[in-house]
Amino acid sequence: MLLLSAAIVGLGAALVCLGSGHPIWRLARGVAVVGGFIAAALMMDLADPRRDRTLLPVVSLLAGCGFLLLWQLDALAAARQIVWMLTGAGIMVAVYYLIEDVRDLARLKYTCGIGALLLIAVTMVWGQEAGGARLWLGIPGLISFQPTELVKVLICIFLAAYIAERADLLRQDTSRLGGMVGMTLPRFRHAAPMVLIVAFCLAIFVVQRDLGAAVLFFGLFVAMSYLATGRKSLGTLGLGLFVGGAVGAYFAFPHVASRVNMWLNPWQDPLGKGYQILQGLFSLAEGGILGTGFASGVPGKIPAATTDLIFAAGAEQLGLVGSVALLLLFALVAYRMYSIAWHATDRFGALLAAGLATVFSVQTLVIVGGVTKLIPLTGITLPFISYGGTSVVINFVALALVLAVSRDCVPHQTVAET
Repeated sequence: MLLLSAAIVGLGAALVCLGSGHPIWRLARGVAVVGGFIAAALMMDLADPRRDRTLLPVVSLLAGCGFLLLWQLDALAAARQIVWMLTGAGIMVAVYYLIEDVRDLARLKYTCGIGALLLIAVTMVWGQEAGGARLWLGIPGLISFQPTELVKVLICIFLAAYIAERADLLRQDTSRLGGMVGMTLPRFRHAAPMVLIVAFCLAIFVVQRDLGAAVLFFGLFVAMSYLATGRKSLGTLGLGLFVGGAVGAYFAFPHVASRVNMWLNPWQDPLGKGYQILQGLFSLAEGGILGTGFASGVPGKIPAATTDLIFAAGAEQLGLVGSVALLLLFALVAYRMYSIAWHATDRFGALLAAGLATVFSVQTLVIVGGVTKLIPLTGITLPFISYGGTSVVINFVALALVLAVSRDCVPHQTVAET
C-alpha cells in the first residue's frame, strides 16, 4: 500500500513537472514525501510490527497530495513542507519507540492538562499577533510555532485519562438538570476537573479570537463526554450551549459578527472582507467535474491559498471528482482511527484514539465546511494538507499515538502494508 501511494504521488509529481515546465527529475520531491513514510514504517517494524497496517499508507497518500498542491501554489513553501514532513516522520518514529506502552501516558494526565493551560496563558502574554489574534510563540524572524496544535494533543491525553479513571462514576452517579426528565448529567464533583480545564481553554481561545480552536475543543469535549457516559442528553446540551455561545459571540465580538455577515452575504463587500470567501467559491466553480488539471487554472489568486483555503485551490485543479476522492481519504483516516478505538481492549487507549480521531474529523469538517460556505470560515489548518510546520509535526505525533494504541491495546493484526 505504501508503494502504491508512492506510485500515485510520483505520477502526480510528473504531471506537475510537465505542466509547470520543471525538469522531470524533480518528481523525486513528491516521491520523497512518501519515501519518508516508507522509511518510518520500516523503522517502526523493527521496534514492534504489531500495529495498524492501513492508517499509515492512507495518510502518506493524503500528505503526498497536499505537497503536490503546495508545489503549484508556492515552490518555497512546498520545499519547506518536505522538510517538516520528513522531520515529522522522524518524530513519529521517536514517539513510537519512546512510548513502550501508551497506557503509561494516563499517569501524566494532570501534567498534560496543566501544561496545556500554561501554553495558552504564555501565548496570551508573550504571543506574536497575526490576523488580529495571538497564536504564535517564538523569536520573530527566526523560529515560531503555534501552541494550539500541541494543546489539542495534551487535552486529548488529559480527557482520555481522566474519563477512563472516572468512567463508572460519570456514568452512574448522576443528577437531573433542572429536574427535567431525560436530562441526566454526571455530578459536578466528578466532572469538575475536565469541565474547568476545557472551559478555561475555551475562554482563553475566545479572548485570543481564535474561534476555530474554540469550536474544535468544544466539539472534542462534547464527544469525549458522550463516549464516557453514552448519554444523548450531553449531546443535546452541548448543541444548545454551542448555539447559545455562537449567538453570544456574534453580539459580543465585532470580528465574529463581521465574519458571520460575510458568510451570509459576501457580496456586501466583494473587494474587502468578502473577497476571500468569493475567490474560494469561484475556484470551486471553476474546477467543474474533472478540474482544470495540475499546474493549470489560477488557484494562486485565492487569499491564504496555502493554508486556510487550500481545499478550494485543490478543488479547482482536481474538480468535483478529485475533491470527493480527497474527502474520502480524510474519511478513511478517520474511520481507521475510530476502528482502532473501537477494537481497543483498554479504556484509556480507546478514549485516546477516539479523541484524536475526533480532533482530526472536526478539524477537517470545519475547514472544508468553511471553504464550501456551509459554515463561517475559520482559520485552522487542513490536516496533512495545509502549509505549516507546527501543524505537520503535531499531526505526526498524534498519528504515532494512534499507532501506539493499535500496537498496545488492539489484538495483533496481519494485514500486509507493503
